[in-house]
Formats: sequence, structure tokens, C-alpha cells
Amino acid sequence: MFKRMKLRFRDIRTIGKLIPGADEEAHMMGEEEPGAEHFLLSALKLPDGTAQKVFERVGASPEQFKVAIKKQYSDALNAIGIDTNIMEYDPEPITTSRVLHNAQPSGQAVMKALYALKSHDKDRPLLGAHVVDIVARMEHGVAARAFKAMGLDQNIILSVVKDELDSFQC
Repeated sequence: MFKRMKLRFRDIRTIGKLIPGADEEAHMMGEEEPGAEHFLLSALKLPDGTAQKVFERVGASPEQFKVAIKKQYSDALNAIGIDTNIMEYDPEPITTSRVLHNAQPSGQAVMKALYALKSHDKDRPLLGAHVVDIVARMEHGVAARAFKAMGLDQNIILSVVKDELDSFQC
């Protein structure tokens, strides 16, 4: 009983870092609401270090992921005839006075999946690797296209996540 309560408090602290971190990542990229890609970038900064270890083991870095995200937007602009090579496309970071948290649909899907995961996995704390697992399973969206642009295979990511979660010691 005590262990379960301790894990719940730890999970609350993790969520308390994950959500504001995702908001910050979104704002730094000029977006008001975070998507799955922003939650993943936030997970890479969590103190447990598991998301970072997964990225290192698959040969990726947070900076490469950010570049791949930006590529999605420049590719979209190029597709409608806007040459991003002649313009500098770095959106201004935004600030918001929003009190209640909201997220893009992909970000909401991440949070719902984390809730479902914790409903079944009550013996392990919520970790950054869980977020990587959830985002890597998404077949559509900016994060999925970023992984593809980086040449990362979903099955390899998921295998590394499983290894990381299995080897994690509280």
C-alpha cells in the first residue's frame, strides 16, 4: 500500500514536470498548444533519464529530433510553393497567460495513453521511456514523420524502450 502511494506521488511529480516542459517546448517553437512531439522533447529532459538513454541507444539526439520536426514544417511550406530556402523560418517563441492546460489532439492522445498505461502498470513509476513508447507507436503526425525523417525504425525504438523499462531500477 505504501509503495503504491509513493509511486503515485512520484508519477504526479513526473507529470508535473512533463506538462510544463511540453508547454515550454511548444512555445519555443512558436506554438500555443503542445503536440506529441513536444511531450517527447519534454520527456527527454525528465530526471529519470530513460528517454534520453533510449535516444542514445538508437543513435538519436533531442537536437536531431527538433531539426526533423522543423523539416516537417518546411516541407509543408515547400509543398504549397513557399521556398523556405530564401526565408529564415524560426518562429518567435510565444508567451501565454493561459491558466488551464490544453494540448493538440496528439498531445491529448499522449496524456490519455499515459493514464491508461498507469491503470495497468501500477508497480513501476511513470518514466520518460513510457512517453517515448507512446509517441513511437503513433503512426501519423509530426512526431511519426520526424522519426521517419531521422531514419529511425519504430520496431527498434520499441525494442530499446522495452529493454530500458525492464532494466530500470527504482
